[in-house]
Amino acid sequence: MKRPQPPDAPTAMNNATGKRVLALIRGGDYAHPGEEEANELLFAGLRPYRRRRVLDAGCGGAGTASWVRRRGLGEVTGIEIDPATARLGRERHADVTIVHGDLQRASEVLRGPFDLVYAMTATYAAPDQDAAFRELGLLAAAGAELRLLEYADPQGRFAAATGGSPTWTWWRPLAPLRLPEVLAAAGWSSVSVRDLHPEFVRWYAHLCQRIADMRGQIRREFGDDWYAFVAAEYAGILQLVREHALGGVLVRARRE
Repeated sequence: MKRPQPPDAPTAMNNATGKRVLALIRGGDYAHPGEEEANELLFAGLRPYRRRRVLDAGCGGAGTASWVRRRGLGEVTGIEIDPATARLGRERHADVTIVHGDLQRASEVLRGPFDLVYAMTATYAAPDQDAAFRELGLLAAAGAELRLLEYADPQGRFAAATGGSPTWTWWRPLAPLRLPEVLAAAGWSSVSVRDLHPEFVRWYAHLCQRIADMRGQIRREFGDDWYAFVAAEYAGILQLVREHALGGVLVRARRE
């Protein structure tokens, strides 16, 4: 499954320009599927508490972190591995503290403890997810909650479906059946996993339609190469989701 390459990076949607393209398409600084509907799902049931210490793991352009703060859910610190994206987040959302760093070594650059730790389609890009979850556990207060909205590989078909293409090899969608074991090893308990496959189909179909509808604007602001890349990128993701080779999960856990 080959995709056109944009002018500046093979993992383009995770760099600052990719985040700007997505912000234009999604109508906000969101890189995750579902935008604010996904936010509502992830943070359902949380009561406003401005003194809650919140960590956004892989905050990107900090749109969700700012959303959390505006709703009074806590004071948010974000960690972002791409320095240009971290700068973009600081420029656009001065109400959020953003630290440049790697989730796999997050405790080296962040000081906890945090009462709530969350990630929106971020841990799938960590080469060593076990290390990332351990680091997040180290930063969590006793009894803290972990919430994830992440890509999943529920049937173990992702690698075969993508054919070992280098454009997909860095993806590591979560294996839902392994999550309780993986998170328990990192100090997390009471793990619950909700399948979001129907939502992912709907969200990505809508996103692909928006990309088509916004073709002229994307080309004007970012160029023909970026339009070709983003259209192919999300058409490919939608195909994988429809084939059940890729999906999504909503995960909750507690720090022991």
